[in-house]
Amino acid sequence: MQRVLVRGIVAIAPKRPHLVINGYPVDEGNAVEMLRVSAERYPGRICWLVPDVDEARAVLAAAGADPGHRVEVVPHRSLSGLWWFATAEVSMFTHGVYGNPGRVRRKTMVNLWHGGGFKGHIMSDERGRPTISSDYLVASTRKFGLARARECRLPEGGLLLTGNPRVDQFARAHGAPLDRLGIDRSRPFVLWMPTFRKNKGRGLTASWSDVVGEGQPDVNAVMAGCVDLLSRAHGLAVVVKPHPQDAESRAVPGAVVVTNEDLRAAGVQLYELIGAAAGLLTDYSSVWIDYLALDRPIAFVVPDEEGYAAGRGFDPPDALDWLPGPKLHDQADVRAFAADVESGGEASRARRREVAAEIGHAAGADVAHRILDELQARGVFMHPIAPRRVRVG
Repeated sequence: MQRVLVRGIVAIAPKRPHLVINGYPVDEGNAVEMLRVSAERYPGRICWLVPDVDEARAVLAAAGADPGHRVEVVPHRSLSGLWWFATAEVSMFTHGVYGNPGRVRRKTMVNLWHGGGFKGHIMSDERGRPTISSDYLVASTRKFGLARARECRLPEGGLLLTGNPRVDQFARAHGAPLDRLGIDRSRPFVLWMPTFRKNKGRGLTASWSDVVGEGQPDVNAVMAGCVDLLSRAHGLAVVVKPHPQDAESRAVPGAVVVTNEDLRAAGVQLYELIGAAAGLLTDYSSVWIDYLALDRPIAFVVPDEEGYAAGRGFDPPDALDWLPGPKLHDQADVRAFAADVESGGEASRARRREVAAEIGHAAGADVAHRILDELQARGVFMHPIAPRRVRVG
């Protein structure tokens, strides 16, 4: 009902030369980086739809994303917010907004999403019906981007193969105050970023599990052994960044746990943290796709692969055949990964390049700027956007 009502409002509301951006969580990197470049180049008014105005303003300040104070922060759950959305010439979002009302004529909707990996049913339900519709979809790989485009029935020419704008934060990793997170920069660290198996739900969305079957391996127990070996035998620190929707704790003895709340309190953006890591451990999360741009070692902790495949599944089905690093099955695998981290990733470099070519990885800097340029080239803005500022030094 909400989708139908909002769609009707958007269809009949006048179009105004302003831009609306919405992301989840509030400091989601794709949304923050689009706010940053929009504040620099977009000529009209800019609205950021958020659940908590004060929290959002603190994020903007910490990120330095709106030095000219051009962004108008508006509560998502408000008539004002709905009207901003209904009248915007362009809306950008990471998870859909206002019930995902779908495309309408004269208004442009851009799905920034927040990943673009190989999990099944990312943008469609079990019956194959799109759950998020848009005119454009931002993608970081051709292979997975095309799969998502089919899922959401994206219009022809709607795939923006630019990469995720959040990777622009990698360039600021060297200056991030990681000490506020309890991370010692003098010691190389490996970052573990698992996705959720059991989602705790939010709002009106019930929780669910992506893994099926009895007796699935304990992921934390496997990681505890990895952390012990990486730290004790190789002197590598391990930092854990849990997924914000994970219903299970990912605290592992000997590792530093950093939550979204910790990042906000420290004034550190997530991809600044990721960009400082000497190596990445992950699983079915799409974070490894972004991390490919850094050309550093990546390994996968997937002891419950069988249960995940039987549950949520993968799209395409052969996705795990094209991983840019090893699956860690035993101590020998962990030791080999640690040695690769210590050597700067030389042992696994050829594999990373092979996988990047197979999936059509979109590499390059200034992703958020490129997205604005792509949209302008397609004529979606009523007035021309400003040119990029020339960086000196």
